[in-house]
Amino acid sequence: MRRVGQLTFDSHWTLSSSYNNYQSGSNLESPYAPLFFARDQYTPRQRAVLNVVWEIPVGKGRRWMSATNPVFNGVLGGWQLYWIGYLETGHFFSPSYSGSDPSNTNQVGGLPNRLCNGNLAPDQRSVTRWFDASCFGPPSPGTLGNSGPYVLEGPGYNNQNISIAKTFAITERFRFTFTASASDAFNHPNFYLPMANISVPGSVGRISSMVDGAASRQVELRGRLQF
Repeated sequence: MRRVGQLTFDSHWTLSSSYNNYQSGSNLESPYAPLFFARDQYTPRQRAVLNVVWEIPVGKGRRWMSATNPVFNGVLGGWQLYWIGYLETGHFFSPSYSGSDPSNTNQVGGLPNRLCNGNLAPDQRSVTRWFDASCFGPPSPGTLGNSGPYVLEGPGYNNQNISIAKTFAITERFRFTFTASASDAFNHPNFYLPMANISVPGSVGRISSMVDGAASRQVELRGRLQF
């Protein structure tokens, strides 16, 4: 945590690389093949959190207009601005196929064959084509898919929350705090993972929903009486 004048900063950045040794019997790998390591689906590669508090330097006891009259100070003085931001790269997900049992091992659907990387460059991704589905195909008869689980990276996350608050001294005993807050203040869309079943060509690679159903900013006004 750092304080510079009227600003207080608290932030952190995480760079991680997490792998799991997936257990056999799941639909993500062949129960007849040796175990192997693959990326953890819940651990993004990078994550940053920023927390800023700004005591707006206006009003009594602050840099500007400190000697203003009580009415003016009650309206414009003593405000605080809060900013909490979350940034992270996408979570990993698996390609899949559905249909009959090509390997004759009672495995209906699962991981397909991987013919090339499948991850598109960031400037080529869109909500209608997030990854290259042509890089994957169903296993040939008598074989299992050779793709690993969680080889594709999903959309990142960007959420900025801003609040402004002020405490009004009504009497020596009673205080009232007013807060106006905006969740996803910049109205940045945060998308859920795309459809990954290559056996459904009309929807594979498409994104059809938002994270937690949030589609736009939300503004909230709150009041708290302390005594």
